[in-house]
Amino acid sequence: MTPAADIRVMLIDTYGLVYRAFFALPAMSTAKGVPTNAAYGFVQMLTKLLAEEKPTHVIACFDKGLPKARVALYSAYKAQRDAMPDNLRPQFALVRRILATYHIPVVEQEGEEADDVIATLAARIGEEGGRSEVVTGDLDLLQIVDKRTTVLATRRGITDLGRYDVAAVRERFELEPGQLPDYRGLKGDPSDNLPGIPGIGEKTAIKLIRAAGSLDALLADPTLAGSPKLEKLVREHGEQARICREVSVIKRDLALEIAWEKARYAAPSGEELAALYRELEFKTLLARVAATMPIATSTPSVLEQPSLIEVAPSLDGAYRSFTASTDPPDFALLAKEIRAATSSPCVALVTNVEHELGLSARVGEGLSFSAGAFEDARVREAFSALLTGASRLIAHDAKGLLALLRGRFSSDAKFTDDTKLLAHLIDPSRSFIELGDITARFLDRTLGSDVAARADAVQRLVPALRAQLAERGQLDLYETVELPLVAVLARMEARGIVVDVGILAELASEGEATINRLQAEIHDLAGETFNIGSPQKLGVILFERLGLPGGTKNKTGWATGVEVLQVLARTYPICAKVMEYREVTKLQNTYIEVLPRMVGADRRLHTEFHQTTTATGRVSSTNPNLQNIPVRTELGRRIRRAFVVPDAEHVLLAADYSQIELRLMAHLSGDEAMRSAFLRGEDIHDFTARGLFHLGAGERPDANHRRIAKSVNFGLLYGMSDFGLAQRLEIGRGEAHEIVEAYFARFPSVRAYIASILESGRKHGYVETILGRRRYMPDLLSRNHGLRAAAEREATNAPLQGSAADLMKLAMVRIDRSLRDRSDVAMLLQIHDELIFEVRRNVVREIARIVKTEMEGAYPLSVPLEVTVKVGSSWYDLESFNMEPIVVS
Repeated sequence: MTPAADIRVMLIDTYGLVYRAFFALPAMSTAKGVPTNAAYGFVQMLTKLLAEEKPTHVIACFDKGLPKARVALYSAYKAQRDAMPDNLRPQFALVRRILATYHIPVVEQEGEEADDVIATLAARIGEEGGRSEVVTGDLDLLQIVDKRTTVLATRRGITDLGRYDVAAVRERFELEPGQLPDYRGLKGDPSDNLPGIPGIGEKTAIKLIRAAGSLDALLADPTLAGSPKLEKLVREHGEQARICREVSVIKRDLALEIAWEKARYAAPSGEELAALYRELEFKTLLARVAATMPIATSTPSVLEQPSLIEVAPSLDGAYRSFTASTDPPDFALLAKEIRAATSSPCVALVTNVEHELGLSARVGEGLSFSAGAFEDARVREAFSALLTGASRLIAHDAKGLLALLRGRFSSDAKFTDDTKLLAHLIDPSRSFIELGDITARFLDRTLGSDVAARADAVQRLVPALRAQLAERGQLDLYETVELPLVAVLARMEARGIVVDVGILAELASEGEATINRLQAEIHDLAGETFNIGSPQKLGVILFERLGLPGGTKNKTGWATGVEVLQVLARTYPICAKVMEYREVTKLQNTYIEVLPRMVGADRRLHTEFHQTTTATGRVSSTNPNLQNIPVRTELGRRIRRAFVVPDAEHVLLAADYSQIELRLMAHLSGDEAMRSAFLRGEDIHDFTARGLFHLGAGERPDANHRRIAKSVNFGLLYGMSDFGLAQRLEIGRGEAHEIVEAYFARFPSVRAYIASILESGRKHGYVETILGRRRYMPDLLSRNHGLRAAAEREATNAPLQGSAADLMKLAMVRIDRSLRDRSDVAMLLQIHDELIFEVRRNVVREIARIVKTEMEGAYPLSVPLEVTVKVGSSWYDLESFNMEPIVVS
């Protein structure tokens, strides 16, 4: 995005101002001991600047991480600095809180300094005709001064500023702004550990640049120095001066994305400021704000209001932050802290969306740092030793941590606990994605954004959560299935699947043509044009304009959902075409046009898998959701044609559990008829149909018999009632009841099993899977018939679907263990009851046997687990695979 012309943007060199405030003001702290002097000084500076300068836009710029490009040029860059004072570290979080209250956006880039961010923004603003006002404590930024950029530099204290335009720079240095890096190269800068040329100070440096015109000219012809002594210095130390100059040149071309409208300054309200000042205990500033606010006699005064209403106290501990670290000494101290943690019996790690890491080596303590700190070799080596040397590594969202660390370290971390998984197993109705939710639920403490505190929370939570799982007998499920699966899913995400975007482009053109054709046909049948995507307008067309029967109204208008249109579609072509239109537009907007934008530079699509988002235990996927690609239509199925192999030397192998939930019903119910059918290898739907319709052993059910049997087999797994079956089969309720009774007469133990599940669920409050995964069902005892009936349907299905999830996860862990060290195969996707692999052609038969063996042997059932294997060059083109070796006669 580009800035608008004629804007006046204040660009704040935040670190510089915070440092100045810290050393300019005496120590201050809140009642809880949180230091605040730098934050207080920053507020004073900010308030004065905004009042006097009146910018249209304000942006706060931060240094972030090790400035790797400058360190690469000069390894001793800033190496002489002292580590950041401990009382200053936590105040950068307060400064960000202040900026948020003032609605001032923060712009930063990993591995870059605020000077470069500021210079890039100023250049972009100037190109568009706007003006920039840079506020800094560092005169290095004077090099970017031009006719559209001025600098306000701190001089004394925290509010005395000097203004520099081009004329002021010339007056101060007798040089042009663009010559200042050359000047700094000659004289050096002790604050950044730049030596320059020994013996050349400010005046001599200015004299030399004025005489030669530039450092490059002086180095090319050292005689321009004007004296033998200076000429000798230039010859001996000229390369050092050049390096110091290169380090001093500020970048103006960073790749920054700025939402300029969000930077437009709007003053915070009195209420916002009062809340901030109460929180930070800035009593003088709070009183000043209170004096400007209207008096409300019915409520406490601003000064008397509590600083925060909490449902629970916050988690407290000794936390140290290195997230603001930018100088080498800080990274040396961080590396020392990480090395010390390696000897701890248990180390907790967490991360967040800003790629900050929290580490806690013992309860009540923690430290935080940015992943950018790994650019420092000392930090990287210390953390690598931690990953391999710590006795136990525990985490919240270990898979997210593995993704962050992958590529930075040679070996994956091995986590022994994950609070996200632990909490979800205890309460599967909640995903517990947020660590704060778990902390509130199980520790009765609130948790802020400090990743050091979050790591401490993990230290405290793991023993408590493990104790609950042990009490329930669920530790084995956790330790043998869920926890090992984390690394499996992480590897699958990292690998991704190859996508042919050319095929999707062809489908996009075809889809657009289909949408246009259907739209024209629908409008023709309607007799007018209208927005087909609007349910309200569609309802008016169908039920008012055309007078179709069966219309019902809801709060927003006519109901036009699939359950309505499906019934009408058999008689009225317009409804069938609307359903087709919806299907094609959904495919177009959700997959065909979106997937190409999600494919990486490696040609692969990297979906994200989740273990804790479904109450049944099924793995789900997002970004994109590959488990939801519709396959009812040919266009939907053809989307799978874009999922391909990287080259002709590879194939896709799909291994699919056959009728796993029906096999689990046979096992769990103990029904002899159903077990016998599976043991004999019969088609269960044909077997069911023969029983329902009293067919002889030699008679084959027709297509309708099989359709009904299939609907009953799967419907009853989901607790379908007579009414539901009647709707699905489009028959009378009485006929549906007769079919259900005939089914239970065929499989009597299935009815008894369902009854026992519901009875157990009402008694214990939960149902469970073959591996002990629980699903809590409080509504089984609800007085509300609708809630109770829904709970009964869920309780019937949960042990079956959950057990299927258990088996699939267990199979994935077993397969990964068997194939992990091989480079000729990779597990890519898990879609419902199917696993998809990328395999080299020359080993496909061997891999197929391993996968089939591990899946079918995942767990001993009283009926055989059966896996079908298919192979092809794309997900669409998979064909049944003969695993028997080819015998050449």
